[in-house]
Amino acid sequence: MTTQSGKAAIEAAITDAMQNLREKGEAHSLCELIEMLRCLSEGVSNSNQAKPHNALSSRMIAMMVDALSVMEEEGLSADSEIVSLALDLLYLLDDEERATQDAEASFRKKVAIITLNKMGMDTVFCEDASIFDDNVQKELDYLISLVGTAEDACSNQPKRKALSRTKQTVERGGEVKSKFEPTTRVKSHLLEQLMSYSEELVQIRNTLFDIAEKQESQSLTELSNKLVSVSDNILNDLLKTQMRPVGNLLNKYRRIVRDLSVELNKKVDVEIVGENIELDSNVIDAINEPLTHLVRNSLDHGFETQEVRASLGKSMVGRLLIHAYNESGKVVISVSDDGKGIDVEKVKEKAVSNGVVSTDVVRTMSDKQALELIFHAGLSTSDKVNAVSGRGVGMDAVKRKVEEIKGSIDVFSEKGVGTEISLVFPLTMATLKVALFDIRGITYAIPSADIASIMGLHKDDAETSVRFDSDHVLLYRNQDVIPLIDPSEYLGELAKDGTFEQAYRSGARVSIVIFRHRGQEWGLPVDEVRAFIDIVIKPLDRSMNGNEVFSGAAVLGNGELALVINLKKVIQLSHTH
Repeated sequence: MTTQSGKAAIEAAITDAMQNLREKGEAHSLCELIEMLRCLSEGVSNSNQAKPHNALSSRMIAMMVDALSVMEEEGLSADSEIVSLALDLLYLLDDEERATQDAEASFRKKVAIITLNKMGMDTVFCEDASIFDDNVQKELDYLISLVGTAEDACSNQPKRKALSRTKQTVERGGEVKSKFEPTTRVKSHLLEQLMSYSEELVQIRNTLFDIAEKQESQSLTELSNKLVSVSDNILNDLLKTQMRPVGNLLNKYRRIVRDLSVELNKKVDVEIVGENIELDSNVIDAINEPLTHLVRNSLDHGFETQEVRASLGKSMVGRLLIHAYNESGKVVISVSDDGKGIDVEKVKEKAVSNGVVSTDVVRTMSDKQALELIFHAGLSTSDKVNAVSGRGVGMDAVKRKVEEIKGSIDVFSEKGVGTEISLVFPLTMATLKVALFDIRGITYAIPSADIASIMGLHKDDAETSVRFDSDHVLLYRNQDVIPLIDPSEYLGELAKDGTFEQAYRSGARVSIVIFRHRGQEWGLPVDEVRAFIDIVIKPLDRSMNGNEVFSGAAVLGNGELALVINLKKVIQLSHTH
């Protein structure tokens, strides 16, 4: 059968099928369509003209045959939707100008979705799948992998046959169990309202817990414990509805890097690790702009040209790594490059010339402190301004945006080696588990995920000792040396009545909250550790938080206000004290 006669036969068969469907409701046999498509495919393959159009046509016909074969195995017939799909195929094959790669991409997507629909599978997730954005050559393989079992994946059977077998699994008792959990679409504002109610529920249960503790009522205590358990389950399940994999966001940076590399005449490969890490959808939405700026900044500021890299003995192709991972109950997203790094001396010069710091202060700064200067508004190390960067606006906005969502930002760089900027976020923006403690009669809180341990300290303890004759008070415990930060160093007037040294030398027993930051343990002397609870953190006005030592505040069950301490800022203030 020639290509033209094959087309004519299919057109005639499809015309008959459509007429029977409209007039009699009779479905057409899939077997006949499959055979005619195979004949048509042979006619295209045997054509004497080796054109790109023929190769593209063969691929689309093969895709259609595979899909119809899967449906035939399930005993399905050609309804109006399938017949219409065949008409679409003929329309594309009829004219070379229509059969473009974009048309093929659209057709492949349509075939994949219709096939899954006919198999009775929920295809809502398919419409949003990232596979359809860029790589449309592997839709069916991708979708089959979503519904296939591990046993199917390990077998030698063709992948397309796995689709027909993985819709349902029949268990021993004869019950049919779906591999997909039923889903329901819910308006986002309803979820936001539920989250708001759950936050109020957390405050109510904390209040009830305090009342039960004060009245020493067993019945109230039991009721409070039940409420804690139920509210925890509600909150945890509600939080799961807002979690999304960060890969949906990170994958878009492949295109940004590719396009910007061409614009800047640089060669950069991007690697993305940790795409399956989940994060609160509100956090993901909020970090889009900061991450985009960091990626663009890295390409413009960080990477050298190919000629410069070659002269330095580096690979001519730069490497940009975007890495998402979990650490101590938080999510870290780091953007690192193997470029030229940040010139600390140049940062200091710019800071002095822009009036950010004085010459005297710069001389006493460590390299780490100098790197933090890049987050000041108006400070840029770029010698020229372009559309990408160099205007001195961006890094300060990045930091501000990250801190608005209770996150933190850190930068590490070595000249000639590269730069790494890490963004650290809480898993959720709703509640925060903290340790409550008192200092000079005021209640403070630290996220429990940041705490390594809590210990009691007395001057007569045999296993510990404290030295006060250095820049930092040092705690010696076994083989460990832990710098201690006196409350007066970061709280100022709030901790003016007495110091840790006075309390320790007088023989008072002091609690030490030990936390870890970038591999180094630090200790905070406190008067008393009260409890570990969940709180709803609220932002503080700038007028109440001048040195930014507090990341927020929370109202406790007894009506008291607890100030949540920003540990990174505490360390910075202790260096400058």
